[in-house]
Amino acid sequence: MTKRQKLEPCIVSSRAALEAVVADVVKLKIEQAQATAAMEREVADVQKRHQENLLGIGRQIEAREAGVFVYCRKNRFALFPEKKSMDLLFATIGFELTPPRVDKTNGKDTFGKIGLRLENLEWGAAYVRYPDPEVNKEKILADRAKLKPEQLEEAGLTIEQDENFFIRPKSDALEQSVREAA
Repeated sequence: MTKRQKLEPCIVSSRAALEAVVADVVKLKIEQAQATAAMEREVADVQKRHQENLLGIGRQIEAREAGVFVYCRKNRFALFPEKKSMDLLFATIGFELTPPRVDKTNGKDTFGKIGLRLENLEWGAAYVRYPDPEVNKEKILADRAKLKPEQLEEAGLTIEQDENFFIRPKSDALEQSVREAA
């Protein structure tokens, strides 16, 4: 069946017609399951055929990115004197901060326990959500400039932000290589 094929309405007018239509539905569902299984087998075969090559390419990317990272880290102040990134011919590379996140200072703590702790702190009740006392991380992040490190430590919280290295291909270079591959 193609997308353009118009379906006729199915009108059931008798018990015999009901039996026939239900039999057709069952037959079509079996055909659908068989077609889906055949498609999934073909997809699995294609994935299996390309998997080794993709894994090899992935390992090459990781090795080269590691080399670029080590070089950029070692020469950071020379390469990135004013900005945290730089444009190269085919890509932009650099360092970027992840969004800030609320974390626990003690890995054995739970945010439930910290919520209870916050309830008992003079300043902490505003940062608890109910019905179960839980830490309102969004509010803590919004107020992070107002909160002192001692307050967060008292509650057993910290605000973390990581720095990641990135290599982003420029879209025009990427599009051109995709066109050449096709």
